[in-house]
Amino acid sequence: MRQVRHYGIKDQVSEINAALRGHYAYYGIAGNLRALLKVYRVTERYWCRMLRSRSRDGGRLTWDTFNQIKERNPLLRPKLRLPYGKLQALAVL
Repeated sequence: MRQVRHYGIKDQVSEINAALRGHYAYYGIAGNLRALLKVYRVTERYWCRMLRSRSRDGGRLTWDTFNQIKERNPLLRPKLRLPYGKLQALAVL
């Protein structure tokens, strides 16, 4: 995020979503949803911190304003790529 900090909001969202998509695809197995939600929340907080550090007036970015930005340009929510049903089918006993 430090590398894309000075990009436009839409460009930042596309870069962050690409990273999240890869993370969810690799770690998105059954039983890992809580950890994926934690990654989502940490990413969200860090993105807000990076937006605040962009300029002298960035410190005035409140959570309400950030949530408005996030509504217009949402981050990818976690999704299991391998749910329990498919995982059981792959399990070899």
